[in-house]
Amino acid sequence: MLKKLFFLPLFLSLLGFGGCAVKRYEKPHPALIVLKTPKLKYADQGFVYRGRDRVKVQVYASGKAVLTLTAGRNLCIDGKCMEERRFDEAFLGVVYPEGTMRSIFLGRPIFGKKGLQCSRGRCEQRIDEPGRYDIIYAFDSGHVRFKDRKNHILIKMTEIR
Repeated sequence: MLKKLFFLPLFLSLLGFGGCAVKRYEKPHPALIVLKTPKLKYADQGFVYRGRDRVKVQVYASGKAVLTLTAGRNLCIDGKCMEERRFDEAFLGVVYPEGTMRSIFLGRPIFGKKGLQCSRGRCEQRIDEPGRYDIIYAFDSGHVRFKDRKNHILIKMTEIR
């Protein structure tokens, strides 16, 4: 009887903590992923893990993860995290407004919805700021395409269904 009384609170506390645990990401979605920037060049299959305000993208080649990029509060590439501004400077060569990379990988509007046009579930933004960037960004539920023609940046994700 004493053993039952001891294990009951332990069991209930474990059930309470485990049952209410917040999942960081939903199930992974296989995707074709293209990242072409001045410093990153990847085009292969991978997985996209989405969370409420974070996303993880893994690119595989020959069955091994060759790139893991996580975008949340900070941007992490292969486990090395940095502020988004530093990431933009180091890997893109241009600094975008905060949250741009995370929004692209989550398939959400960027630049405060500037130039946003949606029709039949597909959205597009065209953002042209002479001397800074020339962006065409299109997204829907299973596809993201971001192209900055001035800075030679292409990000594409197409979910495999």
